[in-house]
Amino acid sequence: SRVASWPFKTHRIFHIMRARGILPLVALTALLLGCIASAADHNESCEDPSFLQTPRKIGEFAQPKRVDLTLLDDLVDASPKPVDASQNPRITTETFLGVASAALLFLTWEFTKNSRKYHEEVCAPGGVSDRWWFVIMSAMIQVVSGSVYAMGAWQNDLRDTLQISMTSATIIGAMAFTGNLAGFLGGMLFDRSGPRAAVCLGCCCLSVGYCLIGIALVSSLAKNLKVMLACVGSLVAGYASVSLLDNITCMACSISFPQNQAAVVGYLKAVLATAGGVWALLWVQLFRNRFSLVSFMALSAIAPFVVGVMSLSSIKVLPPQCKESLKERGEIARAVSLIFLLLALTCFDVWAGYDYANGMGASSWITGSVALALQISPLLLLVTVKESGQGSAGSAGSAHEIVRPKNRIGISFQTAFKGMDFWLLWVCQFAVFGAGVATNQNLALILETTGHDSASSLGVALFALTSALSRIVVGILSDKYQAYFTRFHWLTAGAFCAMIGQFLVSLMDLTGIMTGTCLMGLSFGSFYTIIVPMVNEMYGNLEFGKMWGAQMSSQAAAALLIVCHLMPMVYRNAAGGKDVCQGPGCYRPSFLLLTVLNAVGLASALALQVRNSESLPVTRLVTETKSLGFSS
Repeated sequence: SRVASWPFKTHRIFHIMRARGILPLVALTALLLGCIASAADHNESCEDPSFLQTPRKIGEFAQPKRVDLTLLDDLVDASPKPVDASQNPRITTETFLGVASAALLFLTWEFTKNSRKYHEEVCAPGGVSDRWWFVIMSAMIQVVSGSVYAMGAWQNDLRDTLQISMTSATIIGAMAFTGNLAGFLGGMLFDRSGPRAAVCLGCCCLSVGYCLIGIALVSSLAKNLKVMLACVGSLVAGYASVSLLDNITCMACSISFPQNQAAVVGYLKAVLATAGGVWALLWVQLFRNRFSLVSFMALSAIAPFVVGVMSLSSIKVLPPQCKESLKERGEIARAVSLIFLLLALTCFDVWAGYDYANGMGASSWITGSVALALQISPLLLLVTVKESGQGSAGSAGSAHEIVRPKNRIGISFQTAFKGMDFWLLWVCQFAVFGAGVATNQNLALILETTGHDSASSLGVALFALTSALSRIVVGILSDKYQAYFTRFHWLTAGAFCAMIGQFLVSLMDLTGIMTGTCLMGLSFGSFYTIIVPMVNEMYGNLEFGKMWGAQMSSQAAAALLIVCHLMPMVYRNAAGGKDVCQGPGCYRPSFLLLTVLNAVGLASALALQVRNSESLPVTRLVTETKSLGFSS
């Protein structure tokens, strides 16, 4: 039929899940989580067991049965008190262990029962509608992946809850990107088994990573063990977010949409940027004052598992018949709607962050809920998608297409690794990423040292706004006007913005920090929009995953050297032995050095532009590739 029936549209995911044999697993998981929640309700470790014995309506708070006069001392002491997360009556260590067990159980099920599918096929054509399911469900993957980039909004609360120093909190945040030293492993999984296997692993690892941070918050372990557990959790969550979710979906889109590579990748990267702002809003507007960081970690752990289960069937490299450019009015209108919803979300993020930072409005659950609704609103567009490929098993629309590495075009990783272009791009990415993560991940602490800590949510929202806008605009323009302004020109422009942005942040006043944050958002967004299709065009599809994964190691190196060592060292020296530093000297030397580093990155971008003005490495090195026995 021309238009799919409503039952098929409504229950598409249900039928696919039943066909894949995971409905029993989902039911078991729901039962497991229900039992854990029920057991947690009767946990006896809370301070006042009678708290659980009186039923209350939503929004109604329990009244204390007795008054502890020692609390008057806390009113005299104006210093902030860390939240004792272990006293949360509902969310316990067993809760996080249950969620992690469910994720690992699902992962084991997929890689045993469905491993044959992963290894035998990369794509299964189902008609033109598959590309819309692919793009929108990939965007949902980016939503949960973006939770890692909101860590800067709750880093102070993590420090206070664990009662650790600023240095330890910074190291926990930096560990989120350290695992990318082994980013090529995720790329190898993509090359060998396709995007679905990598996304499955990524969603489960992201859930487990947040569970480990949650256990560190609620457990009664020693402080050093808590920090170690939180570091491991941050490492696992960061690796899953970047190397197994974000990178994988963007690489699959780059291959699936050869005529609109940067535009589609730019949209997904923009969703990732706005997702960081939405997660920050959810924390500031909903969880900080009403719940706790433990509850926020529980949501962060459950969300990737649920989204992964529901979107896994739509993640695949599209077959040739799905790679055509947009022609029908309905498809163009759908694409415009996606961009409009994204722009509306970014503007809402900035408004909410500005309103909260200036004290014009108290935190409201409505604000966080509206942001979340706008973030997942693209799912509504799936109702307008015309289903196809529902023919018989012998029809062309339902036949499986096998795509193996030997059928791909490009040069080997070994050949690219020996070339100068690979390392020029690596240095440029090291500088831009180091500058971006140093600004975004430490924004709350930077503003705290200058006496403007309430502006942290605004700063994160501004970074998300400029990053999202640049990803959409640069993605579309770099595809449409590539003959006049190549991707290498965009790379140079991004490196220049990064250098100027770091200098402005080094001024350490509110105007300079916010302006520099905006420039860093522009640089960050444009860079990571064009870099994925650029690597694809420079080296081909033969070992694309491994190539891009190796490039991502620059992010881990930047996190280790800049965020873990340089910035904490400068901060400690400026603090003079205190745990908390105040004044512009806490971060100014770090950002001056980052300005110099990004000048080197700009020089690398200019060198790349000159070297690739006439031909790309895939053309210059094709002779060597053929001698190694690969197809070109």
